[in-house]
Amino acid sequence: MDHLPQEIHNEIGALFDDLSGSWRSVPRSGPAARRHTLATISRPWQEAIERQTFRQLRLKSTDLDGFEKIVRGSRRRYLGTILYTIVLPEYDTDARGRFEREPDRRVNDEVFTKALSDLFGILKMWDDEIAGKEHPYCIRLEIEAVYSPSDDQNLNAGLRVPGRVTSLEPVDPGNEGDVAHRDLQDRRFQYSYLTLLRPEELPIVTSLVAFTTRATKRPLAPKTAIDIAAKLPNLRKGSWFMSDTERRYPVLRRSQRHELANSIQDALPDAATLGTLEVCMRQELLWNHAWHPADLTSADTASDPLCGAIHEATGSLEALTNLTITGCLDQSLFWPSPTVPLPEPFWQNLECLDLQFDMTTPSGGWYFKARTPAEHIDAPAALSSDSLLPPGYGQSEEEDIEAALQYSDSENQRRSGDSMCLFRWVPDETTIVPLIEDFGRACAQIPALRIASLTTTIQVPLQVHQWRSVPVRSPWGVSYAAPRAEFSRQWQLDPAFRENIHQRRIFWDVKDWLPGSHLRKVMSEIGRDRYGDELVEKHVDFWAAVMKPRELARFRCSYW
Repeated sequence: MDHLPQEIHNEIGALFDDLSGSWRSVPRSGPAARRHTLATISRPWQEAIERQTFRQLRLKSTDLDGFEKIVRGSRRRYLGTILYTIVLPEYDTDARGRFEREPDRRVNDEVFTKALSDLFGILKMWDDEIAGKEHPYCIRLEIEAVYSPSDDQNLNAGLRVPGRVTSLEPVDPGNEGDVAHRDLQDRRFQYSYLTLLRPEELPIVTSLVAFTTRATKRPLAPKTAIDIAAKLPNLRKGSWFMSDTERRYPVLRRSQRHELANSIQDALPDAATLGTLEVCMRQELLWNHAWHPADLTSADTASDPLCGAIHEATGSLEALTNLTITGCLDQSLFWPSPTVPLPEPFWQNLECLDLQFDMTTPSGGWYFKARTPAEHIDAPAALSSDSLLPPGYGQSEEEDIEAALQYSDSENQRRSGDSMCLFRWVPDETTIVPLIEDFGRACAQIPALRIASLTTTIQVPLQVHQWRSVPVRSPWGVSYAAPRAEFSRQWQLDPAFRENIHQRRIFWDVKDWLPGSHLRKVMSEIGRDRYGDELVEKHVDFWAAVMKPRELARFRCSYW
């Protein structure tokens, strides 16, 4: 069998693929578990098996020495994806009863920075060894997890188990037993965001072509992904998850968004090879429509500096063909100002544009309102100061300990707008129309555009029974498709998105709202110069066609 071509061995070896394709844990028995033993049969078998074994590796920052020793020679060429877990220092039980402070954050930032610097140092050494001799490696890096081994300890149980106290309420400082067993668990670091220190010292790595960050137990500062990406000159795809959920302490959220804007302006204009960019600034859907959103804009301008920075930094990227932005957005993503005429053309090679905006605006407003003024509910008095910092920021140690003892999940939810108060069922044309209009104007000047969408998620009432309705999520927005362009598999569940595929199409999924003639005309200009006047314009309801039957079935099954 050793006389067979190497390609045949490789095909057979691929049949033993397990972890790379399924994303499951390696089974303890069976052919997949014994796959590595086949590498000892012969040289051809070794190459065939190692191609699969090293195609995707899960790596901890504590195992870098072994990684460097094992992944040598041809194994580096097989390496396609590194799923990286960064392990932070452990902490003692006393620390579990208070919020992280600046010294704690500094220690974690140093360990986080070292974990990345050490990995990048290894990869840079690989790059240097083959520079000018071979084609560069093509490796994808994903920060899969960041945690401390102490994070999952349950102080009350005395065991290292992932059990979480679901409802934490204040304790009496005079009760020594309650104070001694006060355990904030993951609330301890909910206001801490990991930052890459001294980013200019991070080694430049040419072999990394894709970089991804996901939701991790320990959140990353939004700017961290950008600071890392700045050291990847051959980056083709960036997919970055950023937490943007803080509502109780808007000063912290505003600061992080402005820092992110500065990093984007500094780093992304030089991303010459970037073809796909996905930025998810996650914010939980706000179920309290009486809430006063914070003003996240700059003091000297009414526009959002973050949206403006994304526009300026990505507008001239020639390789960029796919752009996805999710978060609290406004029209400065398309236009610097409503009074400014069309700037020089931007996003000229973009083929797919997917924008998912929140119901709230960066300037502290809403894109939706009550059906009638009588249905509007006035917001209560301000529950927190716009300049108030969270525990662990600027207060004395005694004040932080007191804040930890008095912390309440229910109070935190109330001050974060997590109570339910629904009345914003229709779009506010004073805010939504300028957003859609500038979206249409921007898309109309992109010659290569195939798919574009501007959507949000709203609440709609679902009539479960004759006497009962419940609020559920529903998409709301407008989409464009060029001739022969197909929507994603999810949207194709609605037959309306599969029809008239050989024509330009505009889809209005806006419930019972009717866009004005001017807005429809602006949207109809998208793709007109390239494909002509023929256009199919449809009003669709993806929620009613696809989601509503599923939600009804789910609620009825749970009810009966």
